[in-house]
Amino acid sequence: MRGPRLLRVLAAIRVDSDRVPSDVRRAYLLSAMAEELASADADRQSRRRARDTAQRRCDAEVAEGRWRRRRMVPVLADFAAKAALVPSRGDAVTTAVRTLLEETLACSATALTAGSLAVRLADGLGLAKAAEQADPEAFSGGAEGDEGGRPQPPWCDEGHPMDFLGNAFLLWAWWRAERDAREDEHGSVLLRKAIELACPWDSTGTVVVRSDDPAARMEVRTALRSGKWPRRAGLILARGGDAWEFTLHADRWEVSGLRLPSPESAPATRREAVEQRIASIREFDAALLDLFGQFLRERLAQGWSGARAGLARWVRESQPRITREAALAD
Repeated sequence: MRGPRLLRVLAAIRVDSDRVPSDVRRAYLLSAMAEELASADADRQSRRRARDTAQRRCDAEVAEGRWRRRRMVPVLADFAAKAALVPSRGDAVTTAVRTLLEETLACSATALTAGSLAVRLADGLGLAKAAEQADPEAFSGGAEGDEGGRPQPPWCDEGHPMDFLGNAFLLWAWWRAERDAREDEHGSVLLRKAIELACPWDSTGTVVVRSDDPAARMEVRTALRSGKWPRRAGLILARGGDAWEFTLHADRWEVSGLRLPSPESAPATRREAVEQRIASIREFDAALLDLFGQFLRERLAQGWSGARAGLARWVRESQPRITREAALAD
């Protein structure tokens, strides 16, 4: 007799780490050095002996558990969507979560970046072949001096070769929001708090601007016209009357600082509050994936050249968005 089918699981994994703080390690080294220099045997090997002494002291304290740090990392596994949401990053956490899922639920898991997620979504949209043929595109003169220069984003060497689609998505969503301020069924985004733009040719560096309205800053528009791509940005995603504020590291597809909309009614119990938060997180994830899917439909379709021309024109002619308050202040 089969049991009930498992659809979703909210769990937590404890991650332990043993690390002596850098200032404590430095203090131990200075103390050992002072003892070495004060002794009659001080010589050219004193620093090496002091370093070894400080390291032995650190190792002993780690073995005693003095510097052990414990933290709980929640995991929301949605088996219907074949996805697990983890509010953390780094190989240690992802490896621990992957091991937990494999050993307890007999299912494999792989950390997704923008590129691997795009391949997965494109396959479901019937655009797998088009996704394989997608290449990075320049939308302005950039470092190569002409719009036809093919950028090679260095961050794609660290992850998936198609992670550039995350940067293109962020740029497309920004352009789409300014081109048509009306919200449609796929939702819309608004830049908020901060934005980081980097050169996809790895030649002119990175620009980080922190502001309540980054789109209104001249340095952001200048960086955009020079060919830089957005890598990380604070966003507000609005759809269906709800709005979520968060930061998206686009090529890595990492969401941080997510702020959920306030519920219409206060929860009566703690369980109800947890269920409301889970429902809102799932709605946010679905809305963000739906918007990414809409971008892929346009980007991988045969009619992309027209949209690309409009996006490139917007980049070339990009100017700060002057608000009424700013105009009055001037």
